[in-house]
Amino acid sequence: MREKSSYRSLWLIFLFATIVGGVVLHFYVKQFGNELSTDQAIWAQFGDYVGGLLGPAFAFLGLIALLITIRIQSKELALSSNELKNSATALSQQSRSLQLQNFENRFFNMLSLHHEIVNGLSVESEHGEIISGRRCFRNFEEDLAGYLKEAALGHQGPYEQCLLYEYEHFHRHYGLELNHYFRNFYRILKYIDEADITNKKEYSGVLRAQLSNSELVLLFYNGLSPHGDKMKPLAEHYALFENFEIDALSNPGQDMHFYSYRAYGDRAEQIENTLER
Repeated sequence: MREKSSYRSLWLIFLFATIVGGVVLHFYVKQFGNELSTDQAIWAQFGDYVGGLLGPAFAFLGLIALLITIRIQSKELALSSNELKNSATALSQQSRSLQLQNFENRFFNMLSLHHEIVNGLSVESEHGEIISGRRCFRNFEEDLAGYLKEAALGHQGPYEQCLLYEYEHFHRHYGLELNHYFRNFYRILKYIDEADITNKKEYSGVLRAQLSNSELVLLFYNGLSPHGDKMKPLAEHYALFENFEIDALSNPGQDMHFYSYRAYGDRAEQIENTLER
């Protein structure tokens, strides 16, 4: 509305200037006649008359018109600037949306691969039974518990040293089956950590929800060993063991302290209080 008013003002100035010019000429013709003279002096007098009367008036009206034009142009520039900002914002939002979509596509593809690796596992139990898929982790957990019982005896030195020593024996036995699983899981967690997204813990929560307690036990001890030391800080940062049944550890009172409390999320204080009883 204001822009239309400014253009209307310019037209009024033009109309007013035309009327003023017409009035001045009208009075001149009325006063001195309407015949064209061939006398140069008369034309000079006419020029002085018109310039003296119309010059200041037109200069003043021209100044006003210039100010109005500048005002219109400044508004148009402001509108153009706002449109550019809005376009930039829209492009940025579109880019972020596309970036998130690409992240999610790859993330869920990696989750699918995780499930394929789990479903492809196969081991033979001590009774000769072939166990496959997620059930293998229960077998892995039971065998690992057998190894870690030796750590509590302290034959190889301090407890942590014994723990790592026994886990290394377990890893030599089952590393062929589990290494692919551990590497892929680490890559998923690292992919979340390096992604340029705001809600990383939401996706780490989705990943955590895919894990059984037996898997968490294996990831817990693997993170303490040289084979999984890169995953340990990520497990702490993303509270990987928040829904972990801490009693499944070989020695809960000691083992849980190998990770910072951040690894247990909101349950850290509850777990600590339970173990102290």
